[in-house]
Amino acid sequence: MSLPVSSTNAGKELKLLHYIYRQPNLDEIRGHPQKVIDLIHEFEKDSLFMNVGAEKGKVVTNLIDELKPKTMIELGCYVGYSAILFGEAVRRNGGERYLSLELNPEFAAIANMLVELAGLRDFVCIIFGRSDLSLHKLLTSGELKKVELLFIDHYKPAYTTDLKLCEHFGAIVPGSVLAADNVLYPGNPPYLEYVRSTVEQKREAAKSGPSQSYNTTGMAERTVESFVGKDDVPTFDFVGNPNLVYQSQLCQPEGLQTYNVGVVGYGFSAKIFHIPFVKEVPELKLYAIVQRTPKQDDDAEKDHPGVKSFRTTEEMVQDPAIDVVIITTAPDSHFAQCKLALEAGKHVVCEKPFTPTTQEADDLIAIAKKNNKQLAVFQNRRWDADFVTLSKLVKNGSLGRISEYETHFDRHRPEEPASDSHKWKNKVIPGGSAIYDLGTHLLDQAVHLLGLPARVTGFIGSARAANTSSYEDSFTVLLHYANGTMVTAKATVVSPEDEQLRFWVRGDKGSFKKYHLDIQEDQLKAGIMPQDKGYGREPSERYGALTTIQNGKPVKEVVPTVEPPTYTEYYRKLVRALNGEGELPASGAEAREVIRLIELARESSRTGRTLGV
Repeated sequence: MSLPVSSTNAGKELKLLHYIYRQPNLDEIRGHPQKVIDLIHEFEKDSLFMNVGAEKGKVVTNLIDELKPKTMIELGCYVGYSAILFGEAVRRNGGERYLSLELNPEFAAIANMLVELAGLRDFVCIIFGRSDLSLHKLLTSGELKKVELLFIDHYKPAYTTDLKLCEHFGAIVPGSVLAADNVLYPGNPPYLEYVRSTVEQKREAAKSGPSQSYNTTGMAERTVESFVGKDDVPTFDFVGNPNLVYQSQLCQPEGLQTYNVGVVGYGFSAKIFHIPFVKEVPELKLYAIVQRTPKQDDDAEKDHPGVKSFRTTEEMVQDPAIDVVIITTAPDSHFAQCKLALEAGKHVVCEKPFTPTTQEADDLIAIAKKNNKQLAVFQNRRWDADFVTLSKLVKNGSLGRISEYETHFDRHRPEEPASDSHKWKNKVIPGGSAIYDLGTHLLDQAVHLLGLPARVTGFIGSARAANTSSYEDSFTVLLHYANGTMVTAKATVVSPEDEQLRFWVRGDKGSFKKYHLDIQEDQLKAGIMPQDKGYGREPSERYGALTTIQNGKPVKEVVPTVEPPTYTEYYRKLVRALNGEGELPASGAEAREVIRLIELARESSRTGRTLGV
């Protein structure tokens, strides 16, 4: 493993060392871990460091106080902040040693000097080298027989492979505790998928043998290329122990920045797709709901005691305590509602479809910018389990160059709905029709994965024999890409199938075919909530199939659907964006591009022409 130039440049880290060792009262600092920690905090005011920090550090020290491990292991020492903080906690609780593994020799040297100054040199052992090589030596030599408490905060792609190495040598036993940092932001989907997978899922995955490379699915490029070269691979290729079951728990530090949320509308969208997930994110507080006409059996105040109730959006946005407004009303009201909230100084999440027209989208984006507020659109199906699984296969090269990408949202509902079956769905209104309702999801997923196309062809109309309302209930949209890829996005109400096709994606190396829609919506309708066991997990009979060519013949294998971060991840990402720590989960600008594609598809369908984007 070679170190990139950037990772061997320890400029600010050396400045930290000099800052601490040049303190005039150095003798008073020596032997006092907390004084060294305080000096690191002081120095950090003018420079960003990759330390765990006081808030998250408290979560781990509380864990140490509870578990009282004899030996604690840390993957990723950096400059020694956590080694000092946690090492002292382990010693205070009667522990025997603290092992800290660090790849960078300069960081390891700096950490050793700070650990010595803190008076922990005889207790904290900093081991320089690759984490997998160091762990392998500790495990095979017998120096480390079991993991009591493992703090993971090193190279993100190595989280899973290093854990599998520990499993392989039997070091993960009942009672072993893993504390992994930054799994939500910057994010580590492969690690979360692995520790949250069932035994059945891990056994199925293990059949394909050990991976010869790091799984970097869902990780930012800067994360993959940090510390090591982007082409680096694990030293060992162990599959781990698929028979182990982990109990996963999200631990958040105290003192988090919180945001009061106001929801406009109290219908299906608010109750099923927004409120349950807002409640799952500690930084978000359900503060208010706009419900124009509460009923005896449909009253937001009764359903959510303590939440403020308003009759109009105009009233709600005047409440200075509200930080974020979620718009869940009909599409033809989105522009006015979003404009009202943005101009009142609120961040906005708008239900899809964003707006009926590109011009309205552009106007809202400009208003958000003028008022320095965030504008997001609820494209939650980026976190459908089937789409996350497909994305993984595309990004890891299993399918090769994509030739054809089919995405479906088909149902068999050939009879025209009654006119009073829904307040606005199945009605001819601006922003109505299947292309706006379902097409926004299918097109957003395709663009999110493959980028914008070069040309668009649309076929939009009704598949029903009777259609007195002229509602456009079906569509087929072709996205033509400059590299030859063809996307077919399709939804119809006439599809008498036992199993509805969801994805069929073909590349020059493999083909992926998947039936059934993502399970999350059906579970929510059935009363299964995000916090419930099994939520978002698809049964094995609904897994997709990957076909590849091996020795000149097609070979088909079942691909377990990954356990997604669920729609909760949308709101987690929103919080990070509000905190200035990342991009919006789906920005107004991104949603605007989808609306533009819909406009082009409608124009194409009307004129019979393929149009450039």
